[in-house]
Amino acid sequence: MNNPDPLADLRDIHLPEAISIWPLAPGWFVVIALCLAAIAWLAWRLNHRHRSRLYRRQALQQLQRIIDEEHSPQQLQRLFALLRQTANTVYGEQRFSSLGVVDFIDFLKASSHLQLFDCDQEALQRALYASDNDATADDYQQLCTVLARDTRRWISQHRADHPRGHAC
Repeated sequence: MNNPDPLADLRDIHLPEAISIWPLAPGWFVVIALCLAAIAWLAWRLNHRHRSRLYRRQALQQLQRIIDEEHSPQQLQRLFALLRQTANTVYGEQRFSSLGVVDFIDFLKASSHLQLFDCDQEALQRALYASDNDATADDYQQLCTVLARDTRRWISQHRADHPRGHAC
């Protein structure tokens, strides 16, 4: 007997099995390898940058210890010695730290894009080499304040490449 309803003879639609996520297509292995390589390179780069700025962090800590001392000729000398030591660390082979006071200040200005060390260089030179009786405490305090401020800014933001205008 024929069924008057032809739709009753139809069977349900069977869907195919779901596509498995594994094994991946070869293109995905390339993408994964590239992502892992990029992550490894980024980690290495960040670590290298962190380690290359260690001298800045140490110099800033030393600067803070010097600033916390009382204003005196020794503090001014320690600030200048810290600048020279930091310059030796950054520009080791050029030995800019062996320059005279005025030339060294000019080098510091050239190695930064900021306006720094605009204090009276002759007064700074006299204060660095003066005995305790030659200058007043106000002179030292003013020079120390200006030099400490500019030292902090130079240590934080100087260029670590070869400064313009100075030969090796």
